[in-house]
Amino acid sequence: MSKTKDKRTGKRQIFIRETGESAITVAMTLEEAVAKVVQLKKARNLKERTIRDYIRSMGYFSQWLNENYPGILVHEITLDILRSYVLWCANEKVYYEGHPYKSEVDKGRRGLAASSVNVQIRVIKTFFNEMYNEGWIKINPAANLSTMRQEIDTVKPLTEEELNRFLAAPDQRYYAQFRDYVIMMLILDTGMRINEICALEKSEVDLQEKRIVLPAIKNKNRRSRVLPLSVQMVRLLKKLLVETEAHFDTKYVFVTNYGEPLNEKTVQKAFSKYAAKAKLGRNVSPHVLRHNFATMAANNGMSIFHLMKILGHADIKTTRRYVQIDDADLQEQHRLYSPLSRVLHRKRG
Repeated sequence: MSKTKDKRTGKRQIFIRETGESAITVAMTLEEAVAKVVQLKKARNLKERTIRDYIRSMGYFSQWLNENYPGILVHEITLDILRSYVLWCANEKVYYEGHPYKSEVDKGRRGLAASSVNVQIRVIKTFFNEMYNEGWIKINPAANLSTMRQEIDTVKPLTEEELNRFLAAPDQRYYAQFRDYVIMMLILDTGMRINEICALEKSEVDLQEKRIVLPAIKNKNRRSRVLPLSVQMVRLLKKLLVETEAHFDTKYVFVTNYGEPLNEKTVQKAFSKYAAKAKLGRNVSPHVLRHNFATMAANNGMSIFHLMKILGHADIKTTRRYVQIDDADLQEQHRLYSPLSRVLHRKRG
């Protein structure tokens, strides 16, 4: 009896279904994909500044991609392409190119610091994670993209002598320079971020209780923050507010000499001018003074937990990166607290 030949022999078989969102690949340019991801971020109510920074970082990547891989679509981007971009950022990208207020700093210098490259890497990883999770790409090319190793202490605070020279640079006979001096002192007294200072409103300053209360909506981690003020700082703020209110009707604490809201670019330019006048041989940003606040407060005995709260950090690891101890402080602390010194002192007693 003859056997009937199976007509299915040799035909392709399907065992695992490939259906639903995971099977979808949407043909999009990078610009189109960024617009879709930005919509997702806006729907999650991310801060405008966060979205602005995200768009700017993806703009750098888009420009590089169009120059090196014209016409490429998002689902065609590979891990090798992403690593090539990272190497370009680390070795060839113009330092601070496109930055809103630092583009003139170290003009002509090429290659970003590892910390800056890592910002770009994290943005790219976030972008492709969103694309993958939404089912717009089947393979996430950034899944194995690693950040670069970087030095922990990336921002060097001013020494006490440098700080004194920097604080002496503004000519306080002029309104704008007195305002800048008050900003310097406020950062050293509270560790405030420059965007928080530029957006600071008079209603958020309680001179009677000697504190600033920043609402959650203005904070980076969406938590309200109370910042104590020293007596000296209260006096300076009172003086500035009286002078400002005599000329302008504004809700802001810090304004231009035309009464307009102050922006970060104006402050950064002023700080660069004062650093040059003080002959420091380096650029000084508001962020450098924020590091000065953290380091000096810790050296004066403030606990890392209180410092974390004042700085508005969500992770104590971030606070630790702000605190830098120089050799002189290390030697002094060792002299005061060395166990051997205590043992020998007791023996002599």
